[in-house]
Amino acid sequence: MILFFLLVNIETRIDSLEHAFARHRQIETLLELNECYVTTGQYHKSMTLLGQNERYFPKDADRSRIMYQLGSVFMFVGEINKAHDTYLQLMSRYPRLDIANDAAERLYIIETARDDTVQLKRLSNVIRLFETEQYETAVDSARILLKSTVAPYAYLYMALAYRSLGDLTLTLGVLEEMNDRFPEHRVHEAILLAADVYMVLGKSKDAEAMLQDLIVREPNTIYALKARQKLEKMERVQ
Repeated sequence: MILFFLLVNIETRIDSLEHAFARHRQIETLLELNECYVTTGQYHKSMTLLGQNERYFPKDADRSRIMYQLGSVFMFVGEINKAHDTYLQLMSRYPRLDIANDAAERLYIIETARDDTVQLKRLSNVIRLFETEQYETAVDSARILLKSTVAPYAYLYMALAYRSLGDLTLTLGVLEEMNDRFPEHRVHEAILLAADVYMVLGKSKDAEAMLQDLIVREPNTIYALKARQKLEKMERVQ
């Protein structure tokens, strides 16, 4: 019964957004409508929406967001090669935008698990569930992948889901288990996430140590830049 009402509500929301977008094309309306399509599994509508409306948004920031979402939809439906090419094209066109780093992260996920397409598709579904705020289902789906080739990323998205649910203890527990099982993992977003949680919990020294270590190990990466930004924010607060 609850699921029925949720579906009715989202379909009502879709109708409202479709009418709003028809009257006035705004990027935020397009992206919200696309999220609703993805949530309900209407991937064909999503691809049509994104593909046919890109031309109405000439700004690089807007077009890059549309391209990123298109790559995500390809990933969610299992068209991995199209997702790979879309993310790669985004990085080439908009290398100076922050979203290019997000595309690079997705590209790294694809490259890491490309030889195991079944598990990669399952991980893609975990990402879809997380991004459409279906956090508890995302946790359940990620748990199935903890012994697979994509386990480090399954741990990451499980931790992200727990943080979104407000359970910081489980967030840290998942990240600690991930580090114990995969001490050589290269999922640096997990380190940034752990530092954020430690800061919220008032453990600024632990957060600072993690961020400093990340900067030393990955000095010329976007992760080091993010770590420095977090450290600067901590200094301003103190």
